[in-house]
Amino acid sequence: MIFNSRLSVLRLAPSVPALLLVGLLAALPTAVPAQADDEHHESAHDQLRDGVASGRIKSLADLRRTVLARVDGDIVSARIEQEHGLELYEFRVLRNDGRLVEVEVDARTGEIREIEND
Repeated sequence: MIFNSRLSVLRLAPSVPALLLVGLLAALPTAVPAQADDEHHESAHDQLRDGVASGRIKSLADLRRTVLARVDGDIVSARIEQEHGLELYEFRVLRNDGRLVEVEVDARTGEIREIEND
């Protein structure tokens, strides 16, 4: 009986390093996309900065003024996205009456394209 227990331990021992190796290999692919996302984010940030510097798109400060002239409240978030080849800012505004409103603005022209939940 003691011999069988030792045999079982001997059979398991080689599989432990194999399991560790599989675990490490499984973790590697998740680390690589995070680095790629950071590079993409920096690239998008650089493009945005270059667009403002060249006058191709309006500055965030200008667009904030446009939004607040149209919707009374406080801007709680802003993000830029591309949709159908257009660069759009989406502002979330907490109105004075407590409602959350989303305002979509064309980053190039400053035109308000849509106000949701108004």
